[in-house]
Amino acid sequence: MNAEEVWKKLITKSMKNPLVLKTKRGLNFKLVSNGECLTVYKSEIEPSSKLKIPRSIYKNNFEKVFPYYERWKTGEKGLSKELTALTVNSVYIMATIKSIKK
Repeated sequence: MNAEEVWKKLITKSMKNPLVLKTKRGLNFKLVSNGECLTVYKSEIEPSSKLKIPRSIYKNNFEKVFPYYERWKTGEKGLSKELTALTVNSVYIMATIKSIKK
């Protein structure tokens, strides 16, 4: 699946019902879509991410991070710095991709 296909699935799935997902470290977060972007919220399920305010994920940021998924999945050392330089939402983006590409 390419970035466009995964993006569309995430938008569709999270419009119907919020998705509760986990980061690589096991922190829960809620993903909601308004049809154009994804928004990450703190989850009511513990352990939850420590988000103070919701974070929006836009398609252009998603597409920048998507090509790194396979490297992230294998646990490549030093990759998190590279991803954080692209967007502070990379942790959430990777977890959303994982939920579709299982």
